[in-house]
Amino acid sequence: MVARGYAPTTITARLGVAGDWVQWRHGRLEAAYTDVERWADGRGVGAASTRNLHVMLRAFYRWAMRAGHVAADPTQLADRPRVPARLPRPAPEHDIARVYAASDVQVRAAIALMACAGLRCVECSRLDWSDVDLRAATVIVSGKGQRERLIDLSPDVTRALATLAMAAPPFSSCCQTSGVQGGAVFVGQGGRRLSPARVSQWIARAFAAQGLTTRAHQLRHRCATMALQESADLLAVRDLLGHANVSTTQVYTAVVPGRTAATSRALRLPA
Repeated sequence: MVARGYAPTTITARLGVAGDWVQWRHGRLEAAYTDVERWADGRGVGAASTRNLHVMLRAFYRWAMRAGHVAADPTQLADRPRVPARLPRPAPEHDIARVYAASDVQVRAAIALMACAGLRCVECSRLDWSDVDLRAATVIVSGKGQRERLIDLSPDVTRALATLAMAAPPFSSCCQTSGVQGGAVFVGQGGRRLSPARVSQWIARAFAAQGLTTRAHQLRHRCATMALQESADLLAVRDLLGHANVSTTQVYTAVVPGRTAATSRALRLPA
């Protein structure tokens, strides 16, 4: 996985799944597809997570077969659960405004990046000050599959990041000497980079403090929805969000108000 350029978080997750499987099998790699289904179904997780377990285990057996450890891949015939297609749930505008006003500079910067630039939790976690250009109002984001994208920032996001850059530790690990900036943008009390899970928990906690149940990824949903309202260009929104395929972006069109109104109102009965 290292040789193929996988992200450290992906490698850690796949190794964890492989280790869990090998332990469950008491070290025996030869297995039947029914074993795979029983193991995955017994993890006690939802359909999407169960499907992801199948995918990661299939990657493990691809390696095991190439390395000559097994003769057959038991995941090939295993049934994976269908994941229900759910509509995006953008964070409500008034909830974002309320939490933003009550938060510290670091939470504000994260909310701004997620809600207006579409960053994921993992992308906020990876973000370094060297990736941020406040003068040009741009940020280089390291996304899924280690694909980088350049995002132009709105004045609100630029202002939030500039305020964070000027803040005292522990909110900023930014080195101001000689105008050089470095280190992680989002850090904990000890100055260490926040993990993606911590970023997610941190945002959820900020909303929970105001009695709200909004989650971090709903801020990204909000970004996608607002971007589609501003521009009907799916390709531009795809690039903003860092989606590999426009079909992923297209699901957000279902929650854009009035998307089909002009078309449906123009339809007339035959004379």
